[in-house]
Amino acid sequence: MADATVTNRLPEGDQTITPNPVTGEVELPGHANDPRGLPNLPFSVDSNRISDGVSSISPWTSTGPSFPLYKGGTFTDPTSRQDHEGVTSVSRVQQGTCQTGSGAYEKAQARLASLVASSGGLAALGGSIPLDVATGEWSGSQPDAGAKPTKSFTVAAGERWNPSGFAIQPGETYTVSVSGSWQDLDGQLTTNTMGYDATWNVRKKCYEAGHQCRTHLKQKLRFQRSNWMHLICGIGDYVTLMMEVEEDGGSGGKKRYLPIKEEEIINTLFAVDNTITFEATPDQEGELICFANDAEGLYYDNLGSVTVTVTRTSWPPSNEFDKNYVEYLKESLENPSMYDDYESSTRKN
Repeated sequence: MADATVTNRLPEGDQTITPNPVTGEVELPGHANDPRGLPNLPFSVDSNRISDGVSSISPWTSTGPSFPLYKGGTFTDPTSRQDHEGVTSVSRVQQGTCQTGSGAYEKAQARLASLVASSGGLAALGGSIPLDVATGEWSGSQPDAGAKPTKSFTVAAGERWNPSGFAIQPGETYTVSVSGSWQDLDGQLTTNTMGYDATWNVRKKCYEAGHQCRTHLKQKLRFQRSNWMHLICGIGDYVTLMMEVEEDGGSGGKKRYLPIKEEEIINTLFAVDNTITFEATPDQEGELICFANDAEGLYYDNLGSVTVTVTRTSWPPSNEFDKNYVEYLKESLENPSMYDDYESSTRKN
């Protein structure tokens, strides 16, 4: 074996194990003289018979052991996750809202930024800041009440999660409406977004849909309080900022985002019929995310998509601010550099 070259074929491509150039022996991967320079770190190692034993999985990626392995979409592509956060941050800026977990003062800053923008920006205001410290009221221009923030996005029947990129903030009111239809069982069942119910046939001893026994109806629905293929939506962060790394010796920072935290979204799920209006609760913060109600592992035979439209109806933003914050907010407007700091904070991507 000393002169042998062992070639293993892995799912990700060809890997070659060569003898240790110092000892001439074929050793475990990750040895001190391994020409690949890979440490044999115990993160996650393939257990199949063709594995070379070297971990190619990092704890800092979506394929790390802390996260399920998603295929396709934006889960496995860090660049797409960063781009998606950029889209969502634009929605936050337009609405004057903040990232998940922001405090009351940060939310007031973001709301004030949207009012300043509706007045043409700081340059248009000049030295006159229309924010009354005594009453906490903004007397300047406000966004057009008829131009409510709205967005339409596609929800594919075959995708487990479909993000909208539309920011949702607790305490605000939103309307979600849907149009279209989709198919289940490779087109055997066509339904609107109200979905279809499963009934137990006592004589045949099976669950039926469309007057036929369907074996898949024995599976557990993701949202059990609703029909099969019903439109279900939740609110949370589709991506979450994990860390920021620097490139090129410290210039041009690149941010790393984690994929969706499903356990946090599950508690916010609700069914959407043709339309629904709701006020976001404290745990409904992030963006609107929807899917077709199905069992885990059965999305492969779903076809089609529907169009979902979400609109913020509590518009324009309130022009009244907490008196405890007003003095500091006005000071920030009088100091452009401070204003830039909190205005840019809503644009994190």
